[in-house]
Amino acid sequence: MAIKAVLFDLGDTLWHFPKLPPAMEIRTETMRRIGGCLKTWGVPLEGELRFLGREIRLGVERADRAAYESDCVSPDFNEVVRGVASGMGLDITYEQGAALWDAWNLGGLTLGRTMFDDAYQTLDWLRDHGYRIGCVTNRVFGGPRFVEEMRELGLDKYFESTAVSCDMGYMKPHPKIFEYVFDEMKIAPAETAMVGDSLRADVEASQALGMTAIWRRVRKHDPPHEDEQVGEGPHGDGDVAKPATRAQTGRALGDFAGGEGVTPDCTIHTLWELTELPVFQ
Repeated sequence: MAIKAVLFDLGDTLWHFPKLPPAMEIRTETMRRIGGCLKTWGVPLEGELRFLGREIRLGVERADRAAYESDCVSPDFNEVVRGVASGMGLDITYEQGAALWDAWNLGGLTLGRTMFDDAYQTLDWLRDHGYRIGCVTNRVFGGPRFVEEMRELGLDKYFESTAVSCDMGYMKPHPKIFEYVFDEMKIAPAETAMVGDSLRADVEASQALGMTAIWRRVRKHDPPHEDEQVGEGPHGDGDVAKPATRAQTGRALGDFAGGEGVTPDCTIHTLWELTELPVFQ
């Protein structure tokens, strides 16, 4: 069956973070936002709460990893953050947990998110040649802020459907997150290609559903591995810049871990190589 639609992952597929801001700059801004949130509740940012940002990151990463290694049901990160705060002696409501989680997330623009040079050109080519386009992505935060960032990047005009794991309740490789897009776009898996950088979450998962799996091999030493570090970032207690984690750039663990022994249907190193694949001729 001919390919009629192409679904994309986001992080390390359409965009990346080539150079995050200095660690101290990110840390300072994160704590400023958290402090402002606490201030509205009459809570000073002092004592153990000075480490609230770090504990949120660790709590989110633990919850994300546990989900990915079990049933791939996306955690409720608002509840995760509420639990972290409670563990530090700060009892807050679910709504306050959501506000604190929103404060912790600086957003991709602040962190230097950059579209790959050939991203728009490739998306234009696919659209101009009649291919329908959608997005299936594992994220630790979504909602209205994510929608607005997609609009600011101009990606909303390409995607007929966007499935974000933390909004859908399921993370790749769970079939339900893909099925949402199939249903919304009214397409069959056999006429759909999936493009992503994760051998497990993108390649293996899409092949299991009958899709054509295209591996976006970004780094020379792929396949992806268990290292969660993606660049210079703010975690750690000192002033020395240390590698940032995927959670800090919004990515969920499922975007990169696992997939040993998986063979993609096609492999590309740049997005523009999609236009040269036989499946699109």
